[in-house]
Amino acid sequence: MSVAVMFAAMMNWALLRVPSASAGEEVFAAVTLCTGRQAACRAVWLWPVDQPAVIADFDPPDRPWLSGHRGVDLQASDGDELYAPADGIISFAGSVGGKSVVSVNHGDLVSTFEPAHTEGVAGTAVRRGDVIGEVGGASDHCDGRCLHWGVRRGRLQNEGTATTYLDPLARVRPMRIGLKPD
Repeated sequence: MSVAVMFAAMMNWALLRVPSASAGEEVFAAVTLCTGRQAACRAVWLWPVDQPAVIADFDPPDRPWLSGHRGVDLQASDGDELYAPADGIISFAGSVGGKSVVSVNHGDLVSTFEPAHTEGVAGTAVRRGDVIGEVGGASDHCDGRCLHWGVRRGRLQNEGTATTYLDPLARVRPMRIGLKPD
């Protein structure tokens, strides 16, 4: 039994095999199991804005270098509060190519928000649900009508390792698993 499987059993998680963008790569998603009379499971991550409405879905490129939509766009207005979807550390706050960006490192995953700004500086610890900033600033993508939320695993290419972009919605939707006997 692998370490991941043993840890998942300790945490009352199920490991689900999910399709991977890379052929031959085995990928698992950890999902909390509902037990007893629980009506529903809660999502592990929170939405980064109040009353979220998705206005553009995740549409990953076929190859990392091709165009695609590497996140989701959530309806939001300049000045709306921005919440930490999970515990982490602000890893970047500033301008990237003229766009206002805030990134939060959650361990093996990084959330990136655009347009967004924060008073926090790189290295500031944040807790799930903390107000970490607000929507707004320079953007050629949303401009006052939305917040782009991207989630990635790995580092940026200029840091030497591959990056995999993930659908943020998979982290905020509660999932209930029912086990069926043979």
